[in-house]
Amino acid sequence: MINRTIIIAGLVLVALGVSVAAYDRSEFLFLDEIEIGMVGIGRTIVAGDVIEEFSAEVLGIIDQPGVLSDFIVVRVSGDVIGRSGGIAKGMSGSPVYVDGKLIGAVSRAANWSKELTPIGLVTPIEPMLGVLDASRANLAMHQPSEHAVLDGVRIAEAATFPAGAMLDAVTDTIFVHPVSTPLVVRGLSGRSLDVLMDGAASQMAPAGLITDYFDPALAPDVRGLTSVGLSLLPLSGSDPEGGEVDPANLEPGSSIGIALTTGDITAGSLGTLTYRDGDALVGYGHPFIQHGASRFPLTTVSVIDTMKSFEASFKLGTLGETIGTIFEDRIPAVGGGIGPMPEMIELSIGVEDTDADRSTTYAVELIDEPQLIPELLLSTGFEAIDTTLDRVGPGTVEVTYRIIGLGMPFPLERRDVFLHSADVAVYPPWQLASLVSFLEYNSFADPEIVDIAMSMQVTEELRAVMINSLEIDDYAYYPGDTIHYQLELQTFQGDVRIEEGEIVIPEDLISDYVFVRAYGGPRTYEDGEVAPDFGSLADVIDAVESLPSNDTVTVELFAVDPFSPSDGALYGVTEDSYEIPGHVVFGEREVYAALLDPASRPTEDAETETESSPDW
Repeated sequence: MINRTIIIAGLVLVALGVSVAAYDRSEFLFLDEIEIGMVGIGRTIVAGDVIEEFSAEVLGIIDQPGVLSDFIVVRVSGDVIGRSGGIAKGMSGSPVYVDGKLIGAVSRAANWSKELTPIGLVTPIEPMLGVLDASRANLAMHQPSEHAVLDGVRIAEAATFPAGAMLDAVTDTIFVHPVSTPLVVRGLSGRSLDVLMDGAASQMAPAGLITDYFDPALAPDVRGLTSVGLSLLPLSGSDPEGGEVDPANLEPGSSIGIALTTGDITAGSLGTLTYRDGDALVGYGHPFIQHGASRFPLTTVSVIDTMKSFEASFKLGTLGETIGTIFEDRIPAVGGGIGPMPEMIELSIGVEDTDADRSTTYAVELIDEPQLIPELLLSTGFEAIDTTLDRVGPGTVEVTYRIIGLGMPFPLERRDVFLHSADVAVYPPWQLASLVSFLEYNSFADPEIVDIAMSMQVTEELRAVMINSLEIDDYAYYPGDTIHYQLELQTFQGDVRIEEGEIVIPEDLISDYVFVRAYGGPRTYEDGEVAPDFGSLADVIDAVESLPSNDTVTVELFAVDPFSPSDGALYGVTEDSYEIPGHVVFGEREVYAALLDPASRPTEDAETETESSPDW
């Protein structure tokens, strides 16, 4: 046998095997029984949830190294193919039978200079049965009949098919593309949809998120669903009348779905059921996102119609109710079962426009998959805010977060205030994604998040406070002295207010100078400081909850670190802080004073004679 080449971008091979002897051969035709010229039928839905048939003639077998890269090449025809404009997105998993025996599932559309009629690749049933019965791993598969192998023919993945002279020049190559599972999305629009598909490329993360202050490496990695091979349907359909599908009636050729979200916002893919054994089933003929062992919701699907397209025809449909779980997402197929329900994360997002006295609440269930949760949180959050405000513009937002997990010692609760002069919606969803990412990738325990709630109050007013100045009452102090400070604050285009306070210098402090700094919100670590050493998930949650929000004014005492190799490295010693509710504090001011030798402190009598009130 001759080695062949296949280009499959971004896939990691999973060694799945199956003993075909474990199955009733009367139900299947395996690779060693396939012959050129065999004619069979395929079954799929193209409109109205009615299974229809098309003709499939075997042209040969592409035999490649390994057990996961062999395909049966078929010529497809019939009224169904004509109405669909060829093999359409959503047909993946459509079962193909020869003499009533299942040979596999349509998984790729193809273009070959030797064939003018539509052709496609069928994933053989053997590896699909391996997905259905993954415990039968490491067992041998049957080899195809040598007489059926297309000698000297290779296949190559291509985003678009070549045509004309270029195609005629490569008669030994069949160009294919997977009949990808079209992504169906309901409830998202505009930039929310862009974020879901394109990730951070369409909406960059702002500075000042939680992970920026602890570990930037744990910031949300938002690549979008296109990065896992999913493509968005050009059109979305409304739920068709009478679209409910009885799970008991699902059979090979029926449409099935895999959901990422359910509820007020739904997102998931459409495919076709290939084979069912009781409540166990297998379909698609290729991976969903090749996640391996999974817990995705298995849903019914209502197909409205199949739309012809020059680039690639596609099924137009909607996801229905969750009826079970997809447990395996592998190269040859997806496999799951009807009945057991996956554990989902309950997400609640509430937005109140205080100016218009308008509010909106979204309730969505998310898959518990850290790789995809940031995209789902961001897109849902943007949709909730943009829909409620009906604008993209400046404003101030107060937001509270609550995250509950079965593996968390206690819920994480946090309050934040954000201001933006151009797009007030940018911060809350990103902060939520940052919080969840920080928890999901902590070093101590799986948080097993089950519930996420975010509540926002938004106003178009820019509620900002600027720190104009900071003064202290002396130029030099002794350890143990009290520093009296005075702050001048000014609201945005508003009034000036004076705040006074005091900070006590520790008696054992060793430093030539002390610095007093006034700032708003949290701060990053100084050169002389070490990031906190967390010892448990509880420590992580405490640190997140303790980080000041942006409406906090902090006046902090710093000293020079005598043990740091960096000249002038500072570390925080003590602080005084208070909140200006609902206002974001901007600006930073710093003053310094000498720290005198305690041995040079004057006597108590002399000190009393020179003591006076601060002269601001």
